[in-house]
Amino acid sequence: MIGRLRGFLILKNGSEIMVDVGGVGYRMLVSAATLRLLPGIDAEVTLWVTTRFRDEAIVLYGFLEQREQAMFLRLLQVSGVGPKLAFAIIAAGDIGRLQRQIVNQEVDELAKLPGVGKKLSRRLVVELGDQLKTEVGFFSDNVLGVDNANETGKTQTLAELKAALQVLGYRSSEVEEPAFRVVRENYGESLERLLKLVLQELHRG
Repeated sequence: MIGRLRGFLILKNGSEIMVDVGGVGYRMLVSAATLRLLPGIDAEVTLWVTTRFRDEAIVLYGFLEQREQAMFLRLLQVSGVGPKLAFAIIAAGDIGRLQRQIVNQEVDELAKLPGVGKKLSRRLVVELGDQLKTEVGFFSDNVLGVDNANETGKTQTLAELKAALQVLGYRSSEVEEPAFRVVRENYGESLERLLKLVLQELHRG
């Protein structure tokens, strides 16, 4: 399974791009949020990749930020949310605000997101609320918003770490606690180091 690609951007065609990696072109779909931040043609780019199977075809989804990838994977867990809608939700605003709206059950605000509406906004709250409390509130007593820069950094690191573990095939439920412990005790280490520590815990278990 492809988890990350680094190469040269050789094509932009709407939401589809192509990255040349060692002479091999990888086509992938990207969100509007990632598309806005991509460099120009022929520039080097590194993308985190989620692989999905659709109609017997392999589809790659690319993300500049692991935090965006983590939210994409979360949204796909919700009944009625596919990749296209997940991209639209992510592109509509700040991911941190989206997390807090779900945790705080702000169904009216969530319903305003593209393609969501009242019914789906309630499902987002019910199906993701408890999971996202971990990411929004693990490092702060105030889940209404994480203002401290250090706490925000920990929250983002946790999201990135869990996204990397999901790329490796682990379920969110089995990495929740070890990922939190590792970030809490080793914040400031590289993502690669944190990933290694979590994998060690999982293998011991």
